[in-house]
Amino acid sequence: MSKPLLFITGFLGAGKTTMLRSLLEELKKLDRRADVILNDYENAEIDASTLHGRAASIFPIAASCACCDSLEDLVKLCLAAQNSEGDVLLIELNGTADPLPLLETFTLLEKKMPFRPRWQVGIVDGRHWGKREQFTSLEQRQVETATHWQLTHSEDLSELAMEKVLESVEELNPYADAISATQLAAILANASDSSDLVLDNFDASDIRQKRAARGGHVLSHRFTGHQILMPGRYRIEQVTRLLESLPDEVVRAKALVELEGAPETRWLFNRTGRHPVEDPEQVEGLSRTACSLLCIGPDLCPDKLQGEFDRQIGR
Repeated sequence: MSKPLLFITGFLGAGKTTMLRSLLEELKKLDRRADVILNDYENAEIDASTLHGRAASIFPIAASCACCDSLEDLVKLCLAAQNSEGDVLLIELNGTADPLPLLETFTLLEKKMPFRPRWQVGIVDGRHWGKREQFTSLEQRQVETATHWQLTHSEDLSELAMEKVLESVEELNPYADAISATQLAAILANASDSSDLVLDNFDASDIRQKRAARGGHVLSHRFTGHQILMPGRYRIEQVTRLLESLPDEVVRAKALVELEGAPETRWLFNRTGRHPVEDPEQVEGLSRTACSLLCIGPDLCPDKLQGEFDRQIGR
């Protein structure tokens, strides 16, 4: 019997992992379990640890582009997932991934990897939609190829701003449906019950033409990750100050650290763009993962990041 597959896409900090957590909880209510593949720039096991105990299996892939750097690894993990205990396969791509090459790859290999149906949910960050400057086309690609989409970070949008975002998404992809984690879990559960599923035909010709015109895949490769080790113990305000001081080209920052007064635990700090640093989250199962700061952005300068780190941590 075929197993349904869902890609989760969305720009850096849009809320993909939050959506994934909610989806796993909803699937659990329906007595369904999922195999999860997480693609991130470095230390993908950090995000994997936040899903501990929620999935049948979790496989991290550390790579900037799953369709290029780690396509072979991704295919191997998908093949393994076919025979696992999970009812569905969920793949969260990194925030600058171009999903089109992967969709084409899975179409070419569908006899080898008969995941049916294949869906994609695009996470739309209401705060930044259409405001990514030269990377707007990359964000749009993640919605152009989607079968479903979900709006996040909309709580501070005015009614007019909300309407503009919704109209823009509808115009970009009129065939995708807005959906919640609860609704998505229901259709995945129903699909996992069926032994006679019809694969939705994916016509990539129109999207491929747009890809050639925009060079979206090239844009995805401009993003890099830079890691700085943080082996000591720090104060919350010290880590927060560090993340707040990072230069504007850092689109996403994560810090896995040990805090003073809590030597037996590790904490994960997150920041997206220039938004405030989120409250740290305690994580488990990362005793062998080096504590570090991870910065993601276009054309990062390692010396500049190291200099800022030295200034802040040295205070």
